Amino acid sequence: MKRLFLLLSLLFVVSISAQDKDESTNSFFDDAAVKEYNLSTVYVGGEVAEPGEVDLTTLPLHSFPLKEVELKDNGKYKFVGSYFCLGYSLLDIVSVKTVKKVNEEEFRPYVDLYIIVENDKGDKAVFSWGEIFYSKDNFKVILTKKVNAINPSKMKMEWPLPDEPRIVCANDLSDQRFISNPTRIIVKSSTGEFATGRRDDIFSADIKLITGGETISIADVDKSVGVRKLTHVGYGHGRGYKGVNDFEGYVFKDILNSKLHLPQEYLSKGYAIASAKDGYRVIYSISEILNRSDMNDVLLIDHGDSPSNGRYTIMAIPDFFVDRNVRSLEKFEIRLAE
Repeated sequence: MKRLFLLLSLLFVVSISAQDKDESTNSFFDDAAVKEYNLSTVYVGGEVAEPGEVDLTTLPLHSFPLKEVELKDNGKYKFVGSYFCLGYSLLDIVSVKTVKKVNEEEFRPYVDLYIIVENDKGDKAVFSWGEIFYSKDNFKVILTKKVNAINPSKMKMEWPLPDEPRIVCANDLSDQRFISNPTRIIVKSSTGEFATGRRDDIFSADIKLITGGETISIADVDKSVGVRKLTHVGYGHGRGYKGVNDFEGYVFKDILNSKLHLPQEYLSKGYAIASAKDGYRVIYSISEILNRSDMNDVLLIDHGDSPSNGRYTIMAIPDFFVDRNVRSLEKFEIRLAE
C-alpha cells in the first residue's frame, strides 16, 4: 500500500510538472504577454460639486482574473476569453469628486444614486451606487490599464486581447457592461414622486412591478421560484450592528424573469428604483440582479401579514451594509438610463 501511494504521488507530481513546465512562477495568471493601454484621465460629472477630469495616474491599481462571456441575440452564451486585468477602480475614480445630490433636500442618503459610464460612440453601462460603495467587493469594477490572457496550458491557442481600455466587471456573467474606451462617468440620483417624512402605515400587501408603462402586481410568489436560506450579519452604515438572523428568501432575479422578458440593453443600461410608501428608496442596476456570476443574489423576504416589517423586504445580500434593504417594498420601477 505504501509503495502504491508513493507511485501515485510521483505520477501526480510529474503530471503537474508537465502541465506547468512552461510557467515562470507559481501563479497561473502571469505567463502571457501584457497589453498596456494609454490611459491617463477620465471625466467625472453629473451630481458632483466640481465636474471635471480625474487624473488616473494618482490612483491605486487593482486587479482580478476575469472570464469573459458574450450573450448573443438568441440567448446563447459565447466564451470570449480568460484574462487577468489591472486597472483603476470605479470606486476610486468617483471618490475623487464630492457628491452634490440634486434631491438632497428631500432625500439625503446616497442609496438612490447611480453611475453611468459612457464612451464617444454612445455606449453606456449603468452601475448602482450601492454595488460600488456598499458592496463587499468594492474593487471588482475597474477601468483597465493592463491586460494579459490566461491561456489554457495544454492548448496551443491564445485569447485575443482587447484593442482599447475597457470598464470590466468581475462579477458579471456576460460582458454587457464592458464598455470600450470610456471617456465620461456621470453621477445621477433618482427622479420621480415619492412620499416625504416618516409614517407608520407603510404596510404593502403586494409589489407593483413597473416597466415600460406597464404595471404588474406581485401579490404571491410562485412556489417554483428558487428559495435560499442563510444566516445574515446585519450592519448599517449609520447605526452599525443589527444582529445575526436566519432568513429564507426568494431569489429575486427568478421572480423578475418569471414576470418579464427584458431586452438585452437593460443588462447594460437598465436600473430600478425600489421604494416603500414612506419615500425610502434605493437603486439597483438590472445587471447586478439578473447578470451575476457569483451566485450572490438579491433576495425577497416574505414576512406574511406583518404590520411592523411590511409583507416584503428586498435584501441586498451582496452588500456589506444593510442600507439598500427596503422594508415593506411597494414598488420596483425599471428604467433605461438616458
